[in-house]
Amino acid sequence: MAALPKNPQRRRVVGTLLGLVAMPNWAAPAADAFASNFQGLALRDQDDRAFDIGRLAGRVLLVNFIYTGCSTVCPVQTQVLAQVQADLPADVRTGVHFVSVSLDPLADTPAALKAYAARFSVDLRRWSFVTGRPTDVERVSERLRLFRREDTVRRPDDHATTLWLVDARGRLVQRLHGQPPDARRLGSELAVLRRMG
Repeated sequence: MAALPKNPQRRRVVGTLLGLVAMPNWAAPAADAFASNFQGLALRDQDDRAFDIGRLAGRVLLVNFIYTGCSTVCPVQTQVLAQVQADLPADVRTGVHFVSVSLDPLADTPAALKAYAARFSVDLRRWSFVTGRPTDVERVSERLRLFRREDTVRRPDDHATTLWLVDARGRLVQRLHGQPPDARRLGSELAVLRRMG
């Protein structure tokens, strides 16, 4: 058996690749492809266009959940993700798309989401801020288990701060927990996924 590389950066990349190879059948709960969690939902992006996550097939996706009225974790996470997006090499950036879904659809209109995105100077060609009907947002949040099951009253600020990484084949390959996200690790993992195709 070959020894692991001594370079810590290469070790992380090799570890990520081994992890991806070891879990080819792992997917989102009750879904073969991550996009199926969004199936049948009427969602709109920051430009008030119909949003279909299936149109992003062939790209690596980073998905998270936010709401514009949040003053704690959401802006911190969005700022880190904006920096990750800006720091991705051009050849990686073109094949990666971020999706931020609002958990407060009554307040987060497409215009509100566009203003929120502008605060962080994100590249909206490669990042969609999405909202929808309250029932649709509830459905996707249940499918992805954003709230603890024992929560009977769900408020946007009770949501998980998880990031979902989806490969270009539409498979969920990793859920990242922790706040704020580790920008270097996230950038490295997106690059690995993009280069794997």
